[in-house]
Amino acid sequence: MRARSRIRCVVHGIVLMALCTATAHAVSPIVIWVTNSNNFGAGSFSAALAQLQPIATPQEIRFSYPSTQTIYLNGPQSVIVGSDVRIDGADMAGKVIIDGAGWTQVTVPAGSATARLTVANLTLRHGQQIGTGGCVKVANAGTETLIDHAQFIECKAFVDATTPARGGAVYAAGALTVADSSFERNEVLTLGASAETNNANGGALSSEGAHAVTITRSAFRDNRVYLFNSLPSFCSSGAGGAVHLYLPGASSVGTITDSTFTGNNTACRRPGTGYDLTGVGDGGAASLNSDAGTFNVERNFFENNTGNRGGALAFINDGTTRVNIINNTLHANRGMASGGGVSFVNCCYAKLINNTFSDNRSGSDQFPNQYGGAFTVNVGTLDLVNNLIDHAAAGGSSCSYTYGQVTSSHNLYSDAACPLPTADPTSLVTGPMPWLGAPKNLGGYVLVMPPAYGSPAIDGGDDARCATYDARGVPRPLDGDGDGVAHCDIGALESSLVDRIFRNGFDLN
Repeated sequence: MRARSRIRCVVHGIVLMALCTATAHAVSPIVIWVTNSNNFGAGSFSAALAQLQPIATPQEIRFSYPSTQTIYLNGPQSVIVGSDVRIDGADMAGKVIIDGAGWTQVTVPAGSATARLTVANLTLRHGQQIGTGGCVKVANAGTETLIDHAQFIECKAFVDATTPARGGAVYAAGALTVADSSFERNEVLTLGASAETNNANGGALSSEGAHAVTITRSAFRDNRVYLFNSLPSFCSSGAGGAVHLYLPGASSVGTITDSTFTGNNTACRRPGTGYDLTGVGDGGAASLNSDAGTFNVERNFFENNTGNRGGALAFINDGTTRVNIINNTLHANRGMASGGGVSFVNCCYAKLINNTFSDNRSGSDQFPNQYGGAFTVNVGTLDLVNNLIDHAAAGGSSCSYTYGQVTSSHNLYSDAACPLPTADPTSLVTGPMPWLGAPKNLGGYVLVMPPAYGSPAIDGGDDARCATYDARGVPRPLDGDGDGVAHCDIGALESSLVDRIFRNGFDLN
């Protein structure tokens, strides 16, 4: 039969020859099965890693054994080899747990020929590494890493006086995509009692290099950079309690969308003391750095993150970077030095459009919000449009503008402590905002804070510069006040008259 098929390809001409050639090149992956939860031996995860071959044919490690017993590793694992490797727990409905027990589960070394690595439908926990990537370490800049429907729990990367640390759970030296995944209680830590360094970033995830990074529909909870050190005159931590991205070059793009960051922080303890200093590294949730690239931060929720400059987000020394912060909700974050929500320092060309800032603060309790409870600006240019800024903490200022060309339109402030370089008659100071609701799920991937109907946020925005969608992906503008005309709302959520009708008694919830 095979001989007959070859003859037909030749006889029926060029078109069928091309079709046969294309079919021949659609090579099925080589599948290596993990058939038990043993930590070594035939059918184990360790054996599957060792069976990978340095070939161009795609290879998959898949899992099939009777129960959801946890795989515990008992030593260093074989590194990934092969051009295209996928490690996927989908056959067990994602119930595969690989406990590193102090060893890194997945490693792609520098100089590897691996072009793509996919980690999907797995839970990886308790992996550890001195340096980079406690559970997944991709040290090769030419490897594209894809993380899909994966969980990372209590993975750790360690820093010492000679070895920097990056990414408590995941480190990627090349292009990175993270989708539908979660990171909980991952850490970058000091190795030993004391290290004279704070070269440690990204409690959960770090990526460095001239490439693209995409993080979408993912959750980062209670990750941190936590260092023991006695640097001269102060106790310092690293940057990015959850995420650290350093993406130099104009072609680099970092995108974070539809994701949640809660309780992430940067902290430090001096040896011999019995207390921690919290928020002593920049970017409690994320530190995003480039010299000329682009960062798009859209439709995310940030709550209770604590950092030094930037309780939630820090953009430090970002040069001519483009920063677009759109449709985010930043609630109860704290920047100990500046920028409770966002801190821009020696930075960029930035746009803040249709964001909600609520109860963010900076500074100590004795001297609150001296440098921007909501945000701190030290930029090339800033476009500030349709933002809702509710400043509940007493004292100080909601915003701090050091220098830069700032344009403003249709923002809503709870106090007069956001002085603009030039007058903006379209923006409004309202006093307290008791009509701003608590964070809740109203559809989409992240929590939002709904303004009550009749509030000045409803239909109060700049239509010409309105974000195309809101934090839930709902198209803007909608008619929110029932006057028959659709106008853009101020803040991350776009309300509609239909919402009002349901909430006036027709909605059983």
